Amino acid sequence: MARATGPWLRSLVLALATAVPASAQSGTLSGKVSAADGGKPIPDAAVSVQLPNGAVLARGATRGDGSYRLTGVAPGTYLVKVSAIRYTAREIPGITVTAGGTLTVDAILEARPAIVEELITTASRVAEKQTDAPAATFVIGTEEVKERPALTAVDHIRSVPGVDISQGGLVQSNVVARGFNNIFSGALLTLIDYRYAAVPSLRVNVATFFPMTNDDIEKVEFVLGPGAALYGPNAANGVLNILTKSPFASTGGTISFEGGARAGSRYASGGAAYTDNGAEIWRASGRYASRAGTKAALKLSGSYLKGTEWRERDPAEPADLATTHPELGLPAGRCNAQTGCRDFNLEQWGGEARLDVRPDADTEIIGTFGLTDAESLIEYTGIGAAQARGWKYTTGQIRFRHKRLFVQGFGNFSGAGMDSSGGTPRAKAFLFRDGNPIVDQSRVWSAQFQHGFDLGDRETLLYGADYIYTDARTGGTINGANEADDNIKEVGGYAHSVTRLGPKVDLVAALRVDKHSRMTDVVWSPRAGLVYKPTPTQAFRVTFNRAFSTPTNNDLFLDIRAGNIPLVGGIGYDVRALGVPSKGGFQFRVDGGCTGGIGNLCMRTPFNPAAGVLPARAAALWAAAVTGVSGSAGPQLTALMLSAPPTTEIGTQLRLLNPTTRQFVDVAPEQVRDIEPLKPTINHEIEAGYKALVGGRFQVSLDGWYEHKTDFGGPLIVESPNVFLDRATTIQYLTDLFTRNSVPNPAATAQAIGTGMAGRSAATTLQTTGVPLGTVVPTNSSLTARPDIFLTYRNFGKVSLWGGDVALDYVVNTHLSLAGSYSWVNKDFFPRTEVNGPTDVALNASKSKGSVTVGWRDDPGRWSAEVRFRALKGFPVNSGVYVSPSDPSDPGRLLPTDSYGVFDLQGTWRPPFGDRSMLVSANVQNLLNRHYSTFVGVPNLGRLFLTKLAYTF
Repeated sequence: MARATGPWLRSLVLALATAVPASAQSGTLSGKVSAADGGKPIPDAAVSVQLPNGAVLARGATRGDGSYRLTGVAPGTYLVKVSAIRYTAREIPGITVTAGGTLTVDAILEARPAIVEELITTASRVAEKQTDAPAATFVIGTEEVKERPALTAVDHIRSVPGVDISQGGLVQSNVVARGFNNIFSGALLTLIDYRYAAVPSLRVNVATFFPMTNDDIEKVEFVLGPGAALYGPNAANGVLNILTKSPFASTGGTISFEGGARAGSRYASGGAAYTDNGAEIWRASGRYASRAGTKAALKLSGSYLKGTEWRERDPAEPADLATTHPELGLPAGRCNAQTGCRDFNLEQWGGEARLDVRPDADTEIIGTFGLTDAESLIEYTGIGAAQARGWKYTTGQIRFRHKRLFVQGFGNFSGAGMDSSGGTPRAKAFLFRDGNPIVDQSRVWSAQFQHGFDLGDRETLLYGADYIYTDARTGGTINGANEADDNIKEVGGYAHSVTRLGPKVDLVAALRVDKHSRMTDVVWSPRAGLVYKPTPTQAFRVTFNRAFSTPTNNDLFLDIRAGNIPLVGGIGYDVRALGVPSKGGFQFRVDGGCTGGIGNLCMRTPFNPAAGVLPARAAALWAAAVTGVSGSAGPQLTALMLSAPPTTEIGTQLRLLNPTTRQFVDVAPEQVRDIEPLKPTINHEIEAGYKALVGGRFQVSLDGWYEHKTDFGGPLIVESPNVFLDRATTIQYLTDLFTRNSVPNPAATAQAIGTGMAGRSAATTLQTTGVPLGTVVPTNSSLTARPDIFLTYRNFGKVSLWGGDVALDYVVNTHLSLAGSYSWVNKDFFPRTEVNGPTDVALNASKSKGSVTVGWRDDPGRWSAEVRFRALKGFPVNSGVYVSPSDPSDPGRLLPTDSYGVFDLQGTWRPPFGDRSMLVSANVQNLLNRHYSTFVGVPNLGRLFLTKLAYTF
């Protein structure tokens, strides 16, 4: 080991020792950069002097007359690289600089009003052209990222086909590919420099926790479709990989300031409509990279964000938590009937440090440390919105590459809700629906390696392995009774082959095997595909992928109170979210169930908790139902009804709670089904695609796909119906009772009181839906030894869907460009009869969406602009406590969200300031200020205006 590492350590010491060469030993490089067409000078062209290992020894930019001058270049022979926007980059090798000498190197660049075919690495974990990749891939390049003011990295992918984004505010969003979104989603495998970006144990992608700055991003790669064969578990729904810049190739600094404002919020509370006058938002960020000699480079970056969120009122959130939870320390006046206890102030800061060491051209060692602190943030979860205060997200990563060997290890660490000693929970993060604190000190550790080699000229092989350890630490808040046993280990390995069957045909094949410590069986993930390339810039492909998603820590171990449904006399129902026990699951009819209960079901009741498990029969709780309507019935009728409890005359009705509308909907006893221990969701997908770059000006991407899911893992849904009196038999019983006892108007009186006791047969508001007398519960788990209404997860049966994605880009001339995208899925709602489950399943994403973009660029004038139109068809939502209202004409179906179409406008200007670079840009999202929401329960979004001023030195 000492012999192996010695040269690298000596190289690093030597690099640090020679970080600042003496000026007497250096030379100067100067020259002029001009255009081939007419010989006009090209300002702001980047000129760099590079070593064979990619290290940049010197860099600068041309002045207004196209000239440049680089000083302090150590003697040697180098590669000089010259690049400029809309020109073909040029590399000039063999440039020799002498001590004390000045060398003139001029460059002539060809105009390139064309599209560049980006190299991508995410589809196959090796560098390849987009047309060579056996998957639908899209790239957002450096210039596009640099020019667009963006609050998070998600803002850069809004026009990518197949992408579904639900936006919960200025920086909150959930992103998936081709549907099955959720309010709290980690379905899309999101990477930053090949490191998992999700919050540990929760496995949710929170974009504002990403520690890199916008100026750090080199490019964003998005892969549609399964990628589990190479990236392991939870890559069944696509991969988003954000790649940051190497400090070797991006020395110097950038200071950016972004500022703007949102339009006024529009929201409702208590039947009244409200609005505010809008609010400002701003962010300051900086980045600096420098070489330490020729073999080491360091980068530091950081940002601070502050603003005011869009306002929204969740009717399930109480108007005051300060009295019931004084430990929250809410400021006086914070809670009110109009907005509840939400803090709409948004404040976040973070940064990243990265050290790159390149001992030689074939070896690279990269170490990265990142930290983000959400001082104030509202985040939407499956059990309601939560307030994060001082929630820290930390990551550390080390990567090693030597030729085709790649090894990395990283850890992600969540930090919320502990005091300085790390032992006592504090209410710095809490749920708005009930004020319960949230503690999360969880962490994820991972190690990966990959290696590859060639077998002759026709075969390339890759193989590798992954290890993931999830250590959940929630202080008994998120995982409740499961806290002592909630860790997960995952290990897997894969092999990937590319066989060149001919000069134009490649066969791609892969096989992966994974084992989850909480699952019984291993999971196999094969992949096969054919790529036919009739020309170097176009390709047809057909692929088959079998991928999978494992149950998350929440799916298995969640145990947290999610709110309360109050009744009378201080009695009510807690709403609780539960994970599914890996042993036994939840069984509703153990040993035949409860004799005498409807459908042999059992129940627990808050009206007599000491009674334990009872048969699910409403008439047994007649006294509780009468007490619930005693205020409207009066003392005489109350006494009469209490003195004459029914025996067998009154039936039982089961109803399921909609936790968003707080309505109860009738369900049949057979819809209550056992919940078996969770299994991985298996995706089988067949995809055919065509991608081409024609003449450098027209790019087309066409993809059609069919996906079949087995053991589909659904979102949090309410699984425990409540027990009600049957309305028809209750009214009939009361009519007979009141007639026998000479009550005036017995039929009308029985109709009114019976409806108050039993509710209506269709979905109605909680206040008029009758008295829920008990909760149907499983009897095999201690987690359900309470009358709580509970939400949990389950594997449904089989789900099939298909769709297509189209992306078109056309460069008309040196100034004008056009782009468009469209995606379609065959359905957004799956009835329970189709998915073989007790409830319906929603795609939680649109069936139809698209965008059109018109761009104009004037490079000599140093400005560019684009206008974009985005449109989306509304869709039904069923995700945790966020559920669409039932369709009044068909209570079994859910109403969709509103469809919308919005315009975005963006412009960029680069003022001429000699050899220094300044960028001014502006972005208006939703130009016409159309208010719309992207999901149930999230704020209505209006116009958002952002400007950016960046200075590079």
